Amino acid sequence: MSTKRMEPAPDISRVWKRLDPANYYDPGEVAILRAYFGLRAWPGDPSLESLYEAPGEGTLEQGSEGRTGPIRLKRVDPGVEACNDLSHAVARICLSSVQDRLPQWGYVTKDDLVVVARHSFAAPDRTFTPLNPQRVLCINWADSGPGFSWPEDYFVTLLPGFGRYVVTASADSTDSYGVLDFAIGWFRSSVDPVVGSRRVLTRWWRTARSSEGSPWAYLFNTGLIDEDEANRMRRSVWGREVA
Repeated sequence: MSTKRMEPAPDISRVWKRLDPANYYDPGEVAILRAYFGLRAWPGDPSLESLYEAPGEGTLEQGSEGRTGPIRLKRVDPGVEACNDLSHAVARICLSSVQDRLPQWGYVTKDDLVVVARHSFAAPDRTFTPLNPQRVLCINWADSGPGFSWPEDYFVTLLPGFGRYVVTASADSTDSYGVLDFAIGWFRSSVDPVVGSRRVLTRWWRTARSSEGSPWAYLFNTGLIDEDEANRMRRSVWGREVA
């Protein structure tokens, strides 16, 4: 009796690396991602300086449903150490398909007008299945008063054509960082997304601790990382400071 020879399963991480980024992103987005990952620019790539939006461009009016147009760079306050022009643009590339799931802060005026901090940003209609960011977890740094929390929501996104995951942080207003969303780190697709996200988050929280940041207060949501693991990570960073 003959037996079938079983072929080994393909290495998914290598498949992702072989994909051509030009099949998935606008040329400007490719240039932005290459720069963020520290990859050399290719001949024909647009210069980064040519990829900046005009002030106000790319942000949609409140209530607008249209989201078309490639992601471009915006000027980020150079005094904010947590993020820069590239990390802000990369986060928007990653998160454009889940904008309605990101933290939002707002208030109602005495004239019953609703004012919100987060507005939709224009994003391209991808020719492939939209990027699929996965929530890692969402923390609350503190409660500074009734109705005044400081959430920070973390997502991880696999980017086809680059063989890398990007971890992003999202706030509900621009008060802390000057922007709402920014990338805080990346790792290769050969690394388990839970393991890689845990490493990036731990580094990020250690940076917060080094600037005399207090431990985050509690969780709003869990995702790839559950509550027990999140609390273990918190203790590993802040140690005895954790109540």
